[in-house]
Amino acid sequence: MSNRRYEEKIRKLLALSQSDNPHEAEIAKRQAMALMKKHKMDEGDLSILEMKSRTIRRKSLKEFECYLIKAITQISGTYCTIEKTVDVKSNRYQWLSSVVFIGFDTHAQLASYSFDVLYTQLERERKNFKKKYNANAMLQDQFCLGWAYSACEKLINVFGKKNVPEDVTKHRTKVSKDHKPVKFKSIQLDDSKDGLTCGALGFKAGQSAKLNNATTSQRATQLRIGGLS
Repeated sequence: MSNRRYEEKIRKLLALSQSDNPHEAEIAKRQAMALMKKHKMDEGDLSILEMKSRTIRRKSLKEFECYLIKAITQISGTYCTIEKTVDVKSNRYQWLSSVVFIGFDTHAQLASYSFDVLYTQLERERKNFKKKYNANAMLQDQFCLGWAYSACEKLINVFGKKNVPEDVTKHRTKVSKDHKPVKFKSIQLDDSKDGLTCGALGFKAGQSAKLNNATTSQRATQLRIGGLS
């Protein structure tokens, strides 16, 4: 059983320890404390959540995707890991990379939500760019890199950088042996006039990226990254 499953089991036991039935509550509490001691966990570990975002159908992330992830961890006070799996359909293998943000509950949820929303917009902009200019994959990647630079710059300007909480840093250190550093493919830049133009078009398009920032009252305030729309 992985640490994540143990953490979930302990959370459930601690919830049961609040039962109106004294006997049931005491047993659940003892079991939770025993598991925490056995696996060297404390309350700080239990307050940290892993939120899985969308799946990218590739083994390695591209540079613009990692740039987007880095900016999101900076505004949310989280860290990120990539879970890799293989999807098998009709004897064909497809690598899948799932982006996982780790941090305090609301921070991890914000990070996961932000990545899903912005990545969906990036995919749409890439598709429109390809259709409009009949661009090849290299030029599309260059467009996406420009988009990510622009959108992330505005993202940080609006939300500001959040320091990673001490408990989250300790958690990362504790589990670092199980998490390999995120690797990415550097984009082969086209220094021609067309390549530079694609990057500039992406940068301009990224300035229109949008993110819904849910308030504590659950009202969604529509933000244009860089200011109110």
